[in-house]
Amino acid sequence: MNSHQVHFKKIYKQIDAKGDYKFDFNLSKYTWLGVAGSAEIFYIPDNKEELSAILKNLKGDITVNIIGLGSNILIRDGGIKGLVIKLGRNFGTIEENENHINVGSYVPDRILSNYCLKNSYSGFEYLSGIPGSIGGAVYMNAGCYGTEVKDIFLKAYCLDYDGNTRTFENTSDTFSYRKNNIVNNLIVIDADFKKTKGDFQTIEHKMKEVVSSKKTTQPEKIRTAGSTFKNPKKSIGKKAWELIEESGLRSFKMNGISLSPKHANFIVNQQFKSSNMIEDFGEVIREKVFNQTGIMLDWEIQIIGDR
Repeated sequence: MNSHQVHFKKIYKQIDAKGDYKFDFNLSKYTWLGVAGSAEIFYIPDNKEELSAILKNLKGDITVNIIGLGSNILIRDGGIKGLVIKLGRNFGTIEENENHINVGSYVPDRILSNYCLKNSYSGFEYLSGIPGSIGGAVYMNAGCYGTEVKDIFLKAYCLDYDGNTRTFENTSDTFSYRKNNIVNNLIVIDADFKKTKGDFQTIEHKMKEVVSSKKTTQPEKIRTAGSTFKNPKKSIGKKAWELIEESGLRSFKMNGISLSPKHANFIVNQQFKSSNMIEDFGEVIREKVFNQTGIMLDWEIQIIGDR
């Protein structure tokens, strides 16, 4: 054990923690790409109070990273130094009051969408087409088919990296395209969303449209991480996949990595050697698109860890 690991284990015992932890733990099974580096300290807390106590006792001595369901993340081969936190099933509650729905960060997007269909709450239909969890959706303002988290979000309840309780609400400055401008150095524990009654059949129809469109246009049951690059600003007039195709990259392959035949903005990984090679593949795409079109694509996949 190194000094960080010794320090964490000491704190864990002092507060009589119940969560699970591992040292030098490979994270491949926690990313949809199927390949990743290791976490120096990997920790699944038992509850919010325990997590707060761990963070307060660490006193900022080590770096903190959060991972969700791993659907939109690339963890480099060198792994992640410090503490990697994953919120587990104990953070997977869905509760209602008269005005809003409170949802734990662990809840998968499609589970919340199905819950809202069952109870005829509108506005959540698009979540049936987004892989990942609510915590991740809030973190990156996830969206598809013209709808984003910001359209239904009210308030988030968080811990900062020092273990203190924080909140933030939906203002004009909170979200931008595929980005949350507030959430840096915050761990989203749960969030409130608008509770709007709708017509069951209308909601069901919209969800079926989303699921059908996704099956037709996006790859399934393969190692991918969702949309690879953000769409450029609307004034460009073209989406990322169009720019990739126009740059002659539709059939581009490298080291067992390629683009999906269904959608040019989805990287498909067919190797288990290196996550760095996936990043390298994406960087080649970005460079070639820029050389051809003058537009530099921005990663939508979250890339973390050391090379």
